[in-house]
Amino acid sequence: MVGTNNIIAAIDIGTTKIVAILGEISNDGKLNILGMERTVSKGVKRGVIHDIELTIEAINEAVARLKEKTNKEFSTVYVGIAGQHIRIVKERKFKYIENSVEEITKEDIEQITNENYKHPVEIGEQILHVIPQEFVVDKELGIKNPLGMAGRRLDGHFNIIIGRTASARNIEKCVREVGLDVEELVLEPLASSLAVLTKEEKEAGVVLVDIGGGTTDVTVYFDGVLKHTSVIPFGGDHVTKDIKEACSVFSRQAEALKVQFGEAVADMTSDDKVVTIPATGGWDEKDISFKFLAQIIQCRMEEIIDSVKFQVESTGLKDKIGAGIVLTGGGGLLTNLDILTQQRTNLDVRIGFPRNSKVNLEENIDHPMYSTSIGLLLKGMEKPKTKPVEKTNLNGNKPKKKKGFTAFLGSLFDTQDVDM
Repeated sequence: MVGTNNIIAAIDIGTTKIVAILGEISNDGKLNILGMERTVSKGVKRGVIHDIELTIEAINEAVARLKEKTNKEFSTVYVGIAGQHIRIVKERKFKYIENSVEEITKEDIEQITNENYKHPVEIGEQILHVIPQEFVVDKELGIKNPLGMAGRRLDGHFNIIIGRTASARNIEKCVREVGLDVEELVLEPLASSLAVLTKEEKEAGVVLVDIGGGTTDVTVYFDGVLKHTSVIPFGGDHVTKDIKEACSVFSRQAEALKVQFGEAVADMTSDDKVVTIPATGGWDEKDISFKFLAQIIQCRMEEIIDSVKFQVESTGLKDKIGAGIVLTGGGGLLTNLDILTQQRTNLDVRIGFPRNSKVNLEENIDHPMYSTSIGLLLKGMEKPKTKPVEKTNLNGNKPKKKKGFTAFLGSLFDTQDVDM
């Protein structure tokens, strides 16, 4: 029987969607997804909360539906954080080994790592993560795990990920308002990488490109270690806006054109295919060619890919990216985007699904748009805190599904999400 500490809950607060997801660790150490609910996100812009009330409303709706669907209660959640305010700095720390046997202990490694949380930051910032790059024992370089090694001096090279305190506090406030506590704020690209990338890819060198609605996250791994992370302020919503303006259509029509007929390489589309926008509200019907639609999309996607290329080149690791680029997020499945990315970067490209071997994945969430959500649960597998509580009535029976106003609210928010 599964223990009482094996439930993990997470919330992914994105620009276009908010996802609440619940998982349970089975006896074989794998993660079973108990349920997932999503709502439309209306209070978030470019990965940052801009309207507290709208965000609380959306989170509350997703969490309430998740609890009802799974018949489980939970009190703490892992939550993603992202946005252009995220920055990364490099630091080096050292200490002398003072135990009698002159061997490096777990406490030595933790001490030198935790020292980085004292790194000075600007007013209004806080440290989110400290990520070891490599260690040096005496003068021996390039050591990944110095535990148990003999030596008198331990040096560590670290990447410190820093974010804006106000953004973190706004996330925590929204989560608290729905009766939950934040177990840990996790950088969203780190979460996505847990779900999508393999150990071999991280060793060989890989670039994870997570294309969301408002932003695109870029994460570079080499030698098994995160080397760089950055945020590009463009995503799927910008493609929709481009289509809306260029084709003179409504936003919902532009979204439908992108999702149903959009392609990323204009030269690979048919010259004679057109889609007809039906007449509505007094407006005449309109024909839009597939070629013209693809040209609009390609222009924006080239801008995003070129920004990715610039970020990779800035690390000095471009020639060491042996595993190429992995595209994930809602925008990762745009037709022929992998081909366009390969053409402009000269790197191998694959689409990243959240198919980590630790997760028993259901078909309905086997989609790049859920990479961050699954990754947050994987992060929580390290130290699950929440308890499963079966809901029962006073007579001991499970409650029936709620009707009326609660169901009505659920129907309002139960809309199909966008695949970029």
